[in-house]
Amino acid sequence: MKPKFLSGIGAMFAALMIVGAIFVLAVGAEAVLSTSTAQETLRIAPNSSGMSEDEFMAYAGRMEQKYGSEAVSALRLHIPDETRGPSQGAGATPNIRYVSAWSGSLEIRNNDGVVLADSDNALVLYALDLTDEQGRDHYYWWQWGAAKNREDTWIGDDSNLRNFWSRVEFENSTSNLLWYAPDGDMRGVENTVTLRFGLEFSGPDCHNISKDFILHQGKIRPKPGECRVGNAGKYAVDWVGSYEGTQSIYGICEERRQDSAGSAVLWTYCLTASQF
Repeated sequence: MKPKFLSGIGAMFAALMIVGAIFVLAVGAEAVLSTSTAQETLRIAPNSSGMSEDEFMAYAGRMEQKYGSEAVSALRLHIPDETRGPSQGAGATPNIRYVSAWSGSLEIRNNDGVVLADSDNALVLYALDLTDEQGRDHYYWWQWGAAKNREDTWIGDDSNLRNFWSRVEFENSTSNLLWYAPDGDMRGVENTVTLRFGLEFSGPDCHNISKDFILHQGKIRPKPGECRVGNAGKYAVDWVGSYEGTQSIYGICEERRQDSAGSAVLWTYCLTASQF
């Protein structure tokens, strides 16, 4: 066999090896072409108007039609029997009252303008008819969000949910962020997980709130670097994963402030999705 012919075979073999290595890498790793993020911030001043209770209930109904009852089950926190203080019996109407709510939505599109993923987000403010020993009023800021990837092609979904989160940040030192939940990582794959708030406390000025929801994949956590208790505190609830479908998140934090002091809040919500 001629040397020139042998060298040709060697070059062809080397080329095949390179192609094979590239194929193995492509199969062994997730082929993410790009990741896109959408984010918005709303400033809520003391005189900012949100949804009335009737408007909020109508909004919750629309979200249930869009995402299903499982994704929206914990949105209506203030309905009687959904939460009650430890001193209240079954069937009692809790002393938590609706104040207002705000909503916002996000979309992520590809270069052709096709929606790859979208989310709806709500921030709901509740007040307790109680004051603490310092004369401060109690407020709950309830964060809800639901996101889903939407683009289907003939080879299947070409986008995944990667991350979405919601953050409440108080501007004034008169607002004291006392507690928040979840306060640690919750992980699962098609598991029912429980968001608990106030279970470690007792007394007539505390509520025990417990909400179940489905964690389809990934984890829900307090967002690293975005949680701080105390005056002018902040709290963000964060989902991280890689999921094709619909996922919801819930978070809650308690604010205490004097009756005469208004609360100024920066509410930020964010959505990240990947395209293949």
